[in-house]
Amino acid sequence: MRYTKLIITTLFIVAITGALLSLRSTAASGKRVTQSRRDGAQAPDHGKYIGSENCAECHSAESSFYQLTAHNKLGHDLPKDRQSCEACHGGARDHVAYYKEVDQLLKGGKETEATALMNDEARLTAAKMTSISELSPTESSQICLRCHEGTQGRSDERFNYRRSEHFRNGVACVDCHSSHSPKRLEFLLKEKEPEGCYKCHADQKSSFQKPFHHKVPEGGMKCSDCHNHHGGFMPRNLRNTVTGDMQCVKCHADKQGPFVYEHAPIKVEGCQACHTPHGSTNPKLLTRNTVKMLCLECHSNAPGATVEGAGIGPTTPSFHDINSPRIANCTTCHFEIHGSNKDRFFR
Repeated sequence: MRYTKLIITTLFIVAITGALLSLRSTAASGKRVTQSRRDGAQAPDHGKYIGSENCAECHSAESSFYQLTAHNKLGHDLPKDRQSCEACHGGARDHVAYYKEVDQLLKGGKETEATALMNDEARLTAAKMTSISELSPTESSQICLRCHEGTQGRSDERFNYRRSEHFRNGVACVDCHSSHSPKRLEFLLKEKEPEGCYKCHADQKSSFQKPFHHKVPEGGMKCSDCHNHHGGFMPRNLRNTVTGDMQCVKCHADKQGPFVYEHAPIKVEGCQACHTPHGSTNPKLLTRNTVKMLCLECHSNAPGATVEGAGIGPTTPSFHDINSPRIANCTTCHFEIHGSNKDRFFR
């Protein structure tokens, strides 16, 4: 009996170990296949990569700008297809050989042969490098994501780019970033924030011109402080905090809670239930010009504004005369409106 139990236990352990090894092998294989498909299928021919030093001989302007960028600081321990110009434009061996041959023919006075070579469509096509400007937004962004999807330090920044609003609406990486001649070396931006964002989001530019607004035009904060332009899981690509709260509490920490008595709209709808985030004509970026009208959207006895016969929020008491200037501003008494630890009516 003892030996039978020992044999059964041994067989069980062997079966479990085999299953785990099989799953690990399948997962690794699937990861390699997924990466291969994501990168565009076939492995690169490293014999076609000859180094960016050859590029500078003709493209001196681009090379000069490139020396100043973060891309130029990449280590030489990377694979050849991830280094310098060839990382984006492909191997330059055939390209360089073709134009050197043309140059030699011209220097030797053989203009006819040089012209014939330049008109050879097959040779010209074989020597053509990848031109980012000729690619679709999806194709050009795919080249950037080969290196920038899941890099160390800011690894979560671009993991969701393929599901972002920018990607779905045909905005490519090169619409905001420039590898050769950025106006802002940090992040290789074509335009600094918020000017670069305003090119598409003109409605938000007008919002920031209103009397009450977040200090984006003044440089006190940036669009990317609240939005992850590379994508995320929140609506409008909003960033969320570690605790899952709205990005607003990153600055307005006193409104975060948790409180003993929570104000339901804040937890259910978020800060935007009462505030306009970009700019408003109302103080404190409120969506209504008077506080009482904002509160009465929920705390009202109006017909139709009920849930199962009761008001959406507790109704205003009978002794409240909302036409009286003394109590027109609800927060005069209910001043802890974001939540309270001592009074359920936020007094």
